[in-house]
Amino acid sequence: MTLTEEVRGTVTVLGFVGNFMGEPEASVFQSKKYQLLQENRTRIILDFSQTTMINSAGLGSLISALVSVRAKGGDLRFASLSKTVDEVIKRVNLDKIFMVFETVPQAVSSFEEER
Repeated sequence: MTLTEEVRGTVTVLGFVGNFMGEPEASVFQSKKYQLLQENRTRIILDFSQTTMINSAGLGSLISALVSVRAKGGDLRFASLSKTVDEVIKRVNLDKIFMVFETVPQAVSSFEEER
């Protein structure tokens, strides 16, 4: 997996390219999450448009990240779920815990509306 990063105003967009199946992907993501939190960047969108697979280890990393980000007063939101990721997220009801948006611009706007 490759992790991309883009800053849009006060929002950071992280994109997962490839599979998010536990290690070493989880460590890469966790390191980036810690870096963002240290920089007080707590408005984070995860772009899954190029994510081909995700498993329980990847899901566990996402839940852990959500807890950490919300503890700092921020939020972690999903955008552009690929078909495979969408099916997994819905199957385990994570769409009830995370805010999910069809596109990255919609997710960015959701943060801007809260200002």
